Amino acid sequence: MKKIVLLLMFLTPILQAKFDACEFSLRNGLRVVCIRKKNSPIALFSIWYRCGSKCDAVSKTGVAHYLEHMAIASNRQSRDFLEGMGAEYNAFTSINLICFHEIVLQENLERVFEYEAERMESPRIDDKEFLSEKGAILEERNQRVDNDPDGARHEVLLSNIFNRKVGGAALIGWKHEIESIQKQDLHEFHQKWFAPNNAILVIVGDFNLDHIKNLSEKCFGVKKAKKIPNERTEIHGFPCLKEVSYSSHKNGLSSSVEYVYDVPFSSRKKFRKSLALNMALKILSQPAFFIKKTLQHVLNKANDVTFSYTKGILQRDIVTVSISCASPDSLADSLKVWKYLKSKLLTLGVSDGDLETAKRKEKLALAYQKDDIEHMANRFGWLLACGYSLNDIQTSDEIISSITTAECNQVLREVFLPIQMAELRTIPKGYDRD
Repeated sequence: MKKIVLLLMFLTPILQAKFDACEFSLRNGLRVVCIRKKNSPIALFSIWYRCGSKCDAVSKTGVAHYLEHMAIASNRQSRDFLEGMGAEYNAFTSINLICFHEIVLQENLERVFEYEAERMESPRIDDKEFLSEKGAILEERNQRVDNDPDGARHEVLLSNIFNRKVGGAALIGWKHEIESIQKQDLHEFHQKWFAPNNAILVIVGDFNLDHIKNLSEKCFGVKKAKKIPNERTEIHGFPCLKEVSYSSHKNGLSSSVEYVYDVPFSSRKKFRKSLALNMALKILSQPAFFIKKTLQHVLNKANDVTFSYTKGILQRDIVTVSISCASPDSLADSLKVWKYLKSKLLTLGVSDGDLETAKRKEKLALAYQKDDIEHMANRFGWLLACGYSLNDIQTSDEIISSITTAECNQVLREVFLPIQMAELRTIPKGYDRD
């Protein structure tokens, strides 16, 4: 007991401390967020462009992802430059953003600024590498979607719920459309979306703020702002219930059902409610909570149940309930069980003890993030690119600490009382029983 008390005393200042972060903007609209980590010999530079697969042109899914690949793969000189510094570097694409990041020694930070400023100006696409990378991307799709039951199911689900402009298009791209992509498609995407007023820099390290301001102005201040298309068309209401069946031979005999629920408030506009919902869903996913215990042990109808909250990425925030079964024979029973458990959940809700346990886990996760520069950058970059403010991020741990059980149960009712907006059933291919 004494050891536990001492541990909690040690953790308290860590859990309550805010990130040492500030931000400024250049005249061309570039937003720069600086997070100081004292005594760190290394620095992380990341640039987040607010464009992703939802910005792909019609019949050209996969262009955003392709461009992200080419920005690294197409220039051997650039890779030699980064590796010569001993840098760790990577990039990724999501529905709504493209990110490039490098981790270097503090002394090389200025060289990375210059390198990324050049990449904003031109994609530099080599003919030979363009064709080679197309093969690599097709293989990536083969691994992550075509031969991955979870990836294929996720693609089917989103493409049946949302139109392509709000997340319904394949992130990697449909195979036949990847094959049709030309170099000009990448140049046009870059010209349209890569601009200082459509980007956020996130810098983490032990730096002088005036030095970062001077570097930002020197390297990026000369870039001209562009007129960025408005891709954030709001969806009013949500589609009528869609029941989708998906057959696959890659799942063996396993089957699953996924329910998609509309979140009736924007996570960006109702930040506290969003955090309350996030905490509530974490509780529901705990092995000791009655939903998992009932499904797995009492009724023995399902292998697992998970709850996920997609916020700030699609035009509508959604909650997905996924129930997996060992056999399609138990799928129909699981459908009935979820209806029973949902009714029980809305009646009983989560308890004070459940919430306190979830808060402790969330705070510990945040403490780990504060000790890792890559986690710091990703946390800030993702949330800022999704439309959250720096103040939202800075105060989130304080808000979480003050969230009540009543708030958690209220948001669960708001989400689960209405009928789900979609239902996806996955069964083995060739299985023809009712």
